[in-house]
Amino acid sequence: MAVYTHINKADLLDLFQSIGEIKNIKGITEGVENTNYLVTLNDNKKLIFTIFEKRTKEDDLPFFNNAMKEFQENGINCPVPLEIAGQNIFKVKDKPCAIYTFIEGAQIQKSNQESIISLASFVSNLHKVGLRSNLKRENNMLKPTWNYICSKFQDYNGEYSKELEDVIQEIKEIESLFPSNIRVGLIHADLFKDNIFFNQYNQVSGIIDFFFTCSDSIVYDLATLVNAWFFKGSLFSEIEFQIFINKYLELIKWEDKEKELFNFYLKASAIRFFLTRLYDLNFNNHGQVKHKNPNEFYKILNFHKKNNLQNFL
Repeated sequence: MAVYTHINKADLLDLFQSIGEIKNIKGITEGVENTNYLVTLNDNKKLIFTIFEKRTKEDDLPFFNNAMKEFQENGINCPVPLEIAGQNIFKVKDKPCAIYTFIEGAQIQKSNQESIISLASFVSNLHKVGLRSNLKRENNMLKPTWNYICSKFQDYNGEYSKELEDVIQEIKEIESLFPSNIRVGLIHADLFKDNIFFNQYNQVSGIIDFFFTCSDSIVYDLATLVNAWFFKGSLFSEIEFQIFINKYLELIKWEDKEKELFNFYLKASAIRFFLTRLYDLNFNNHGQVKHKNPNEFYKILNFHKKNNLQNFL
């Protein structure tokens, strides 16, 4: 989430006419993908107003909205789009937009055993629901995006150029290893700490930001979570990871070939986020956005090249 497109109350009066009177709107600067505002109505009801920017294709929006509705209907607490006159995708300032329900809770600041077990239970349920889904959308953030981003950095000698060289070499080594015979389900694909909310009792209260949701392996989805939650730089939180993975695999079973691909997907996810962060740092500089450090995922990639977390499964 971020703020690229600036709006005020007047821009939303017509759209919100059937929903309620707006008390105030506030831009949300976290994230890098779309523009988001917290909208508070006069009755203190909160909603999220999202304006979709370049990386989110308008044609994908019905899929994302249907995915959120399907997860919510199956017990996963997440935002769902509000409908007005049978529509849930609108336009503001010539850009597609939507209004979503507000999810209570906050990003956890310090994990403990309770919160990690709750996280494992929640994600196992998310994956069970996803594996039953019939919704389909290709994951275009791996090889297609790798190729596109690397083409934009030909002859690049700026910040992180040495790290980029190493990542390109790793891509050459693993890009032929993507499996064709593995379970595919509806996955979130962005299971970072700022997308999973907790209540005051260290229990997951909900999940947000479904705008990378796609059809892919739950192993890839979990690999993204592991890289995001259990590393500080190159330091791996082994005890917390062990608590998490033991509970997760107690609740959902992986096939042997899925276990064998865990290290591969941990590396693939690290590459994905190194490259998109590097791209955003260089090409995504308009609007109020807090850029994230690509080097975090370069360090994580190097960890997985030297260590195999499959040994914990």
